[in-house]
Amino acid sequence: MAQNKEYDLIVVGAGMAGCILAARIAERGVNPHNGDKLRIALIEAGPYLERKKNPGYGDPRWRIMVPQIQWEEFANIPHWPWPYGLKMVGGCSLHWGAFAFLPFDIDYKNWVDEMGIDWTKENMKEAVDDIVKGLHVHEDPEEAYSRGNRLFRDAGRALGYQPRGYTVARYNCIYCGYVGGAHGCKYDAKATSLWYIPTFLEHGGELISDAEVQQVVIEKQGAGGVVKGVSYRRNGEDFTAVANNVVVSCGAWGTPVLLGRSGFGPRAVLGPRTIVENDNVGRNLDGDTNFDVPVFFDDPIKEAGRGTSGGIYWFVDDPKFSDGTGRLRIAEDLTKITYPHVAALSEFAPAFGKAHMDFMRKAITRYGSISIGLTKPPTHVKGWVDLETGGHNYPGDDYIDQRLRVAQGIAIEVAKKMGCKVSLKFPKTFQGGYPSAGLHTNGTCRAGSDRKNSVIDQNFEAHDVKGLFIADASSYPRAVSSNSGLATATMGAFAARRIAKNHFSRGMA
Repeated sequence: MAQNKEYDLIVVGAGMAGCILAARIAERGVNPHNGDKLRIALIEAGPYLERKKNPGYGDPRWRIMVPQIQWEEFANIPHWPWPYGLKMVGGCSLHWGAFAFLPFDIDYKNWVDEMGIDWTKENMKEAVDDIVKGLHVHEDPEEAYSRGNRLFRDAGRALGYQPRGYTVARYNCIYCGYVGGAHGCKYDAKATSLWYIPTFLEHGGELISDAEVQQVVIEKQGAGGVVKGVSYRRNGEDFTAVANNVVVSCGAWGTPVLLGRSGFGPRAVLGPRTIVENDNVGRNLDGDTNFDVPVFFDDPIKEAGRGTSGGIYWFVDDPKFSDGTGRLRIAEDLTKITYPHVAALSEFAPAFGKAHMDFMRKAITRYGSISIGLTKPPTHVKGWVDLETGGHNYPGDDYIDQRLRVAQGIAIEVAKKMGCKVSLKFPKTFQGGYPSAGLHTNGTCRAGSDRKNSVIDQNFEAHDVKGLFIADASSYPRAVSSNSGLATATMGAFAARRIAKNHFSRGMA
């Protein structure tokens, strides 16, 4: 095995949180003994497709960023062996929809109350402000609203709800009405964590791409352990990189799997491979569950050349709970021009012939959906990640099914208020069974004051392993109230400040 250079800090994973964390520590931190610039390595399993930050104009290689299809430029880039993790510098920030929900007040309160940590809104404000400025978080302007946006908003108000516009993370967006969700932007207007890489490099950081980290090197020390570096494979050759401080930022699934490979986790799972035991590694999986209620209008509600990036939404909380448990998000997809194949396969489309042709001439501007999101499953239901395969498990729960049926009823009520046709089918996925954690998974190495129910402390350092830090979606003490992209970015910015202050400030012993 080849011996690599020594570093002050190694960051594993250049995704939504890792890029931001590495950039901010490189910018702010110094060697505590001599004040020198830090030697930081940022290691990413996938490639670095460098291009100039040019929002509103774009780069031909980035014209389509849809992971579900094989784009020409990215056809040979492998994904992680588990879903929802793009294997390249920038990570999931390259295909997130840029629906930019910051943590809500109830999220901060839950983190503090449930896990005994100081992640208050006040304490995280500087990190949040950093992300808002860096990713240009703002609400879509009224002028961009489609007819569908307005119909949905007005129906919600008439029914007594409090509709609000999505906040989005975009630069120079022309609100063309064609893209959104997980789909890319040919003008490269969608903000990503990749834009933090130039800051990282300008402050002396070393980016090591196409390098699969095999394990974090942990040495047993007393009842716990201490970090010694990482081992990784690049271009068919094995390397070790030496450091006393390692941040793992590989996501809700990737992080616990890497830690398991490193001998840190539940002894019941790892057996004789266990170096340091913590039963919470890979546990406490949380997330949200989504489905769409299709709708169809007699008149056009969408138009090319105008449309919001996000749209309109509101929350419906379960009156039985005051902590956001069972929170529903009722949203719409009534602004972006519908892809023809989606309309053609909808239940509103005639099967074939002239009737189908006539339908398709109109469908892309008249077909849409009301989106349902159960953004906080009940707190007593938690899943887990398989530390061998990266697969995830999430137990069924009658309450989840019940809340989704409440949401479907609300969607039907809204559709009737808008005067459109609506699907009355409950998704087959949920018939006879219960939905999984679905999207925006988190919590698998969560923060807390007690190692008995958490993996890291409020400063992002592992309870049991000195010099090991975790900062990504796995760090959440509990799922946030909606899409998790900005919360994950905030974890990177917040962790960077804490780690720099506690470990990389001048004059420390």
